[in-house]
Amino acid sequence: MKLVQFKYVFTALLPILVVAVYSIIFKINIIEIVRSLTPIIILAFVLSYLGQILVIALRDKKIVGVSFYTAFKARLLGNSIGLILPGWVGQELTRATVYSKEHVELIQGFSLSLLEAYYDVTVGSLMFLVLLPIRFIAIELIYIFITIGNIIGWSLGLAYVYTTAGKSIRIEKSIVKLIGLDKYYFVLNKGKQAMKDKIEGKNFITYFSLTVLGYLVQSLSFLAMVSDYFKDILINMTFFAATLFPIPGASGVSEIAFSLFLPPHFVVAAVVLELLDYFIGFIFIRDIDINELKKEFYKIKKYGEFYQGSES
Repeated sequence: MKLVQFKYVFTALLPILVVAVYSIIFKINIIEIVRSLTPIIILAFVLSYLGQILVIALRDKKIVGVSFYTAFKARLLGNSIGLILPGWVGQELTRATVYSKEHVELIQGFSLSLLEAYYDVTVGSLMFLVLLPIRFIAIELIYIFITIGNIIGWSLGLAYVYTTAGKSIRIEKSIVKLIGLDKYYFVLNKGKQAMKDKIEGKNFITYFSLTVLGYLVQSLSFLAMVSDYFKDILINMTFFAATLFPIPGASGVSEIAFSLFLPPHFVVAAVVLELLDYFIGFIFIRDIDINELKKEFYKIKKYGEFYQGSES
């Protein structure tokens, strides 16, 4: 237990430790950098971040069918938890938990959170690749590989979900039986159907457009540092590409991303401000009700037992 607690504490502190190391290497006084941040720069980052969340929450509201305020809280809190727990355990499960407060089943909420993530990742990756000609640097190859890999992986995954939803797939049954979870096969089927129901041509265009708009709004934050909006978009999308690495807070890779365009003191300032943005969501931490989460898992367990009984 203590080892697990240490892991979470270390994960939460890792972004700060990396900033400290970066500052030592480039002989930057972090305290002076923080003190030198003007209200305009701070507001630019915070307001553009919240602006993006507002746009994306509008998209998430349409996808999940919850209130706008719930979608807004879920997105903010999911981003915050993602600092500590990268991957689906952090952002997607957190959003699903918040959605459950509006009586959205955990399975459905989690599946639709993954659909949200599909748009977040693929649209962000495409924007990064499209903007590369503005200024290409060889070191950006690592970001090119990670974005292309994510586009292919997520697109194939969504195509598989769309074509197999509502069908009994023998290889799926074999895999879940092999790992001893055959009585929960219904969870996979239910999740795939929830996603397929939301994948339509008209909706796709709407969700895609709102995601693009969200990233464009977020890019406004860098105008206070670089007065070239197209370059600001590229800076923002390069930072996004860095967040695709399964590293808490994109530690290390985010500093590299910013250093491609910004001087060292702005790199530190940008990382600090991005961390500030992501920490905002913790004001909604009480929306994660552990007891409600336990009830949802209990439902899944009981449904699984029912499913197993019906198959025997």
